[in-house]
Amino acid sequence: MSYISDILPIDERPKLDEAHPIRLGTHISEAAGVLLSVVTELQAYFRFDDNGARINERILEVWNALLPTFTVKELYEKRYAQLMKDKGINQ
Repeated sequence: MSYISDILPIDERPKLDEAHPIRLGTHISEAAGVLLSVVTELQAYFRFDDNGARINERILEVWNALLPTFTVKELYEKRYAQLMKDKGINQ
């Protein structure tokens, strides 16, 4: 089995190790963005009653936490900012 690090010259291999946490963090935040999109769609459609759970407020908090990720920000701006405004989720 061949690994990417085997293909790189020896002096380039540490760069691969340095980039790994960044790539991993990006993938995790993108996956969280997809899951948050599903939660937002469900809340927009069903409008679950908060009953003290602060569902809308928490959805907005998580969007704000993930917005520094470029792909999540793009997803939010193209679809979810307007959807949340229209459905009153951003209040």
